[in-house]
Amino acid sequence: MSEKPGKKNQKLLIQIGLILLPVFTVLIIAVSWMMYNSTVNGFLEAQRTNMETSLEETVSSSFRYLFTDDEELRWFLDKWEQEPSAILRETDPEAAERYQEYFDSFSDTASNDEGSGSNKEFVEGLPDDLLVYYLKTRYDLIQLRFGDDVSANRYDSLFLLDVSDENRGFVICECSKDGTSKELGSRFDIDLSKHPAIQKLIDAPGDRAEFEKSEDLPGPGDYYIAYMPVVLDGKTRAVIGIVYNWADLRETMNSSMLKAQLLGIGGLSLAMAILLIVLYRRSIRPLTKIQSIVCDYTESKNSADVISRMSEIKEHNEFGLLSDNISELAKAIDQYTGEITELTGERERAAAELDMARTIQAGQLPNKFPAFPDRTDFDIYASMTPAREVGGDFYDYLLIDDDHLAIVIADVSDKGVPAALFMMMSKILIRTFTSMGLSPGEVLNRTNETIAGNNKERMFVTVWLGILEISTGKVTAANAGHEYPMIRQPGGSFELFKDKHGMVVGGLKKAKYSQYEFTLQKGGTLFLYTDGVPEAHKDPEDMFGFDRLLDALDQTPDAPPKELLENVRSVVDRFVGDAPQFDDLTMVAVKLN
Repeated sequence: MSEKPGKKNQKLLIQIGLILLPVFTVLIIAVSWMMYNSTVNGFLEAQRTNMETSLEETVSSSFRYLFTDDEELRWFLDKWEQEPSAILRETDPEAAERYQEYFDSFSDTASNDEGSGSNKEFVEGLPDDLLVYYLKTRYDLIQLRFGDDVSANRYDSLFLLDVSDENRGFVICECSKDGTSKELGSRFDIDLSKHPAIQKLIDAPGDRAEFEKSEDLPGPGDYYIAYMPVVLDGKTRAVIGIVYNWADLRETMNSSMLKAQLLGIGGLSLAMAILLIVLYRRSIRPLTKIQSIVCDYTESKNSADVISRMSEIKEHNEFGLLSDNISELAKAIDQYTGEITELTGERERAAAELDMARTIQAGQLPNKFPAFPDRTDFDIYASMTPAREVGGDFYDYLLIDDDHLAIVIADVSDKGVPAALFMMMSKILIRTFTSMGLSPGEVLNRTNETIAGNNKERMFVTVWLGILEISTGKVTAANAGHEYPMIRQPGGSFELFKDKHGMVVGGLKKAKYSQYEFTLQKGGTLFLYTDGVPEAHKDPEDMFGFDRLLDALDQTPDAPPKELLENVRSVVDRFVGDAPQFDDLTMVAVKLN
């Protein structure tokens, strides 16, 4: 029992909903994600100018101001990295006084020597404890300026990091707002594949800033970092990094994105509910009515009811057009049904007429066996199975006198009713001329002149005609393009007798037919057939053929004609199987006793 249309349409609504809901949900999430990334990237891009400006100010105040040249900066960096523990120790209060005394003394000496002193001489003359004090005070100035820059801006951290091959990751200075700054001598485990901005500054030193997002530098978190290189001797010795922590922005954006998604999904659900209601009213409900009307029509075949009910569907859309089309279809079906009924009647009349034609045609062929019950000196049997209701093959035999038996087998060039009519005319002509006592060649000459003289359809017929002298076995025959006969003499096998062929009857008006003779010995058999026998097939590439036909005949070589033909037909049927019959099958056999 089939489901009701209403249930199927309800399933359709659910299916539509199940398709639209995930599609729109994914769409909302995708749009939200794109907006999120766009907003974050836009905000961070906006930080670039401020971060770059802050870096330039830091470089200016911390390096260009505190160090006279690159050589001095390199010296300090080397010393800081060589003695980080000494730099980090508490300063001896007396060291400041001793340093000041040494500085005043060096200044007085330099003045007396007319300015011959230099900073290099000053540093080289410092005792070890005062040299450490000198390095520490300069380092404290760097750290103080880093701390001031961090306090004056919204940034999370400012660091100076060695990126040379010998000391990569060595922290020279770092100041963080949260107090987690790394001390001099600490290290960052830097994987440059995760920090392409640093790698760019190492590969191509220059006076420019590079920017990147980071999740592990200066520690775990969400950071946006601007780097400025410290270039010495054409190589990037260190980088200054200013760090912006955008974790709060990320949390705010995530919260906003979640709210937007929830609002979007809620709005989507409402829109989908409205859409499904509209879809049901404008599409599903009319479709349900149409389906119900069509189902009723399949049972009632009442087109007037269909047209009336379809007119109630007033939708101004495709379903309204569909209802009109179905109404027109119902009218067309009624008309077509009437035509089919009329054609069926005509077909039945034609079938009856064809059946009558088959009966008439079969009645024109000798079909009573034994054909000559009072004759024991010979036996004859024939069969004809048309491929259609009526065929174009025919056979005939008649006793011209007590000692002469005429035998005919023929095949018209077409099938069906035209071939049957042509066959009837040919048979009558051949029988008439043969009964007049004419020779086989003369019979074919006169038959051809009669047919070819008025053959507008250009049909033709192949004919084998032979006259058997029963007492002697002599056969006088003529062949008008027909298949070779097969002959078996007593004690032997059937053989193909390749006789002389003439033009088909009806092909040329002036064609002339010659005849030939051969002897059929007592106990011998003459087998005649049309091309439907050797050309029988299931596969066009593999026909029954003459060899199989000879083998079939030799299975029962001494059998009477009826048994011989029945055996051949059985072998052909097994070979063809369930394939439809391709051509008329006609066979005649005569045996002398």
